[in-house]
Amino acid sequence: MLDEAHEHRLEDALRLAAGCGAEPSLLLTVALAFLDADTVDDALEQLIARRESIARVASNTPAPPRGLASAPEGPALAGMRLEVADHEIRGRLLFAELGRQKTFMQVVALAIAGLELSDEDAGLVEQIAISVQVADPRIWPLTVVRQAAASGRPLGARVIAGIATLSNPYMAAIPVVNFFGVLGRIEAAEAEGSGLETWLDQVLATGERLPGVGRPVLEGVDERIPPMLEAARRCGRHEGPSVRLALALERELMARKGIRLNAAGVLAALMRDLGFEANAAGAFTLLCLMVPVLMHAALAADHG
Repeated sequence: MLDEAHEHRLEDALRLAAGCGAEPSLLLTVALAFLDADTVDDALEQLIARRESIARVASNTPAPPRGLASAPEGPALAGMRLEVADHEIRGRLLFAELGRQKTFMQVVALAIAGLELSDEDAGLVEQIAISVQVADPRIWPLTVVRQAAASGRPLGARVIAGIATLSNPYMAAIPVVNFFGVLGRIEAAEAEGSGLETWLDQVLATGERLPGVGRPVLEGVDERIPPMLEAARRCGRHEGPSVRLALALERELMARKGIRLNAAGVLAALMRDLGFEANAAGAFTLLCLMVPVLMHAALAADHG
């Protein structure tokens, strides 16, 4: 059960989504994002338990609400500065300062991670973003987007379907986030004196599935990795501690299981060495992989 404060946040989110004109199915998607369900039945039961409140919010919000929403809890990372006709991101003016001095990737890093990237590191981040563009329509999230389009769903629903498929433990951003944890666990094992080899033996003995390792369909070297590592080499970032540790893990995995890292593992190591925290690196990855989703969502209008 959600506590009273959580229920209030859920209802407020539904009101705002309804005010934006969200159709019923997407309102339910917003509601599901606030619920923690172990099974499909559990998710449906929780939705049904809120059926009346969700319907009430939808029917009582026929038009966009006037004014801005109440500020959410937590730090104020950004906001409007209407007295100077500008916006502010982490204490920096967007138009007067960042727009004149920074590249898009530098602003992205500042906004998502609070990092001030050098020109060279920002260039590496851009090359990473290019390397992880995966546009083949057979890739599962993109197939979902095209199927939603073929069913006549509007653009917003197609995009939501793609994001919902992307944002999971075996796809894209979440393996990047979780590989940060793997690297931290290896570092902790080494600090305790057991080392990578012993740690990996213990992990494999439990049958744990490591994020950032292997590919569900394709075999061999992940074709996205060599360009990322080459870009890192050109920027002098190919021998950072996280990259070295990740490649050492791959060598041990190859020796024991014949499996390699995938792009999520290498991307996580590179981002970690650049100073990104786990969630920030995952958010950056999702931003990059939104491009193929949007591409197929837009193309599908004519080629669904």
